[in-house]
Amino acid sequence: MDFRAIKEATGPASNVESESCVEFVTNLAKKGNWLFIYMLSNAASREVSILVDSNDNYFVDWGTIGSVKLSPPIGAVLPFKLWVHTHPSNTAYWSITDQTTLEIAKGILKKAIVLGENGLLSTTLQSQCSCTVDTVNSNLQWTEEEVIDWSEFNMDDFSEDILCDIYSYLRFTFSNKKIICDDFYSDGKYW
Repeated sequence: MDFRAIKEATGPASNVESESCVEFVTNLAKKGNWLFIYMLSNAASREVSILVDSNDNYFVDWGTIGSVKLSPPIGAVLPFKLWVHTHPSNTAYWSITDQTTLEIAKGILKKAIVLGENGLLSTTLQSQCSCTVDTVNSNLQWTEEEVIDWSEFNMDDFSEDILCDIYSYLRFTFSNKKIICDDFYSDGKYW
């Protein structure tokens, strides 16, 4: 009697920090396919951070389930256009660490997005001016926006090649698994 089992493969295919995974995440980010980036982060149980500089260069960093440390992107041109990061197995919200990062990034970052299981939350840096007769005061503030549910976001930004991205995501996610055939008489030689 034969049966099939799925076994975790050990090796470079399961490394989210590999060049192929970084390239995969970068390609998804270029298309704005934030749901697939969140799903990959959630499947890996690790936060991912993506920075986009003024020249549209993408820098991807992977962290732990609860945080990601940003590596200084060598060669990046300020200001950054976008910072995206995930909260795997959690909601999209600005944590205390995120809020501190956003305060520090005023003037060198234009927009930020956090991805969570409930959708995505974005903020954009805007100048808040108060004018009097003699003075003009400019103060940079982050906008306060509502979480956009994944179903609502995907309806608005449904791309033509979404099926290709789904296939790529599934292929990448399950590339570290292999199907093996075994039987009760093999004494586990395939394990």
